[in-house]
Amino acid sequence: MPFADLLIDPADPVHPLAAATHAAPYGYYRRLAEGPPLRFDAPLDCWLATGAAGVQAVLAHPACRVRPLGQAVPQNLAGTPCGAIFAELVRMNDGERHAVPKQVLARALGRVDLARLHGRVMQIAGDRVPGSAARLNEAIFELPLFAMADLLGFAPAQWPALAAWTRDFVACLSPLSNGEQLAGAQQAAYALLQGFTALLREAEALPGSLLHDIVAGADAVGWHASGGVLANLVGLLSQTCDATAGLLGNAVVALRAQPELSTQLRAAPGRWPALLRDVSQRDPSIHNTRRYTAEDVQLHGVRIPAGQMIIVVLASAGQAESGFGHGRHACPGQSIAQTIATACLQAWAEGLEDMALAWSYLPSLNARIPVFMQGASA
Repeated sequence: MPFADLLIDPADPVHPLAAATHAAPYGYYRRLAEGPPLRFDAPLDCWLATGAAGVQAVLAHPACRVRPLGQAVPQNLAGTPCGAIFAELVRMNDGERHAVPKQVLARALGRVDLARLHGRVMQIAGDRVPGSAARLNEAIFELPLFAMADLLGFAPAQWPALAAWTRDFVACLSPLSNGEQLAGAQQAAYALLQGFTALLREAEALPGSLLHDIVAGADAVGWHASGGVLANLVGLLSQTCDATAGLLGNAVVALRAQPELSTQLRAAPGRWPALLRDVSQRDPSIHNTRRYTAEDVQLHGVRIPAGQMIIVVLASAGQAESGFGHGRHACPGQSIAQTIATACLQAWAEGLEDMALAWSYLPSLNARIPVFMQGASA
């Protein structure tokens, strides 16, 4: 039985923004996909793009932008360190100014030696096998961030601080964050910018690092905006944070939901990457994203006026999509995230096997990240 079929419950979520953290949302997503690909949702006062056809059409359309026109930065972040980073992030912005940086980052990420990364993460994760549910909750966030920090060229002594700052920083990206969390995000943004500023001074002394490749690529195409480089280096950590933690956590859930998988993986370790790819499609870490119409748009016979928000329900697209997106803003680090998560699970498999776990999900409008507890499987 496909894993997603185990997460179906007749008690539907009340709307797509509640579905990401629902215990069993996939029957609901399938029913969304059976309806029209584009529809207006009156209670949410926005449009929904559902099913493979709706999701892919919106993500591919040039007039469906990642930010509302005239608001490159959320109002609550304008004039802050978080806002300065947000304004430069290539995955949070459209337009020519971000096209060259996007190409530089994609090329550098595409050159990462995945086999070498897998071995290195196996070593890092093998030294940090979580021994409890509480430690597992920390590890699914920390280990991917440690791996990315190592890939960029940071020394191991710097990893814990970088991971803590990144987790504080991503609070600025969530509409659910309170004032205290937003204040912490500003402090974390400043610390991350300082940390990358210092590392950039050492870039030439770090051959083979991801940082060195990004700097070399930026120099080759004349991308000399140091603020943009710094912001997108921070972005590599922030984009690793929730998405890879969700992938790793949901893979642990998959192993608990299908105990026979552990036996199969012991017999054929080469199947680990396939498991992670399956989880990224059937129980992805990111369920929704947003687009805003810069002009009137005609999609699948539906006219959507300019200035409208579209909730793109990625999780309703089934195997045609994953939490890593599609089209112009597809995540170029998908293979890296899956390699990191695969290596972590392989390193932890034996230690986690006898751990009694139950789980719920972190509050979120978009992300599906388990919170584990000691106890019988949920």
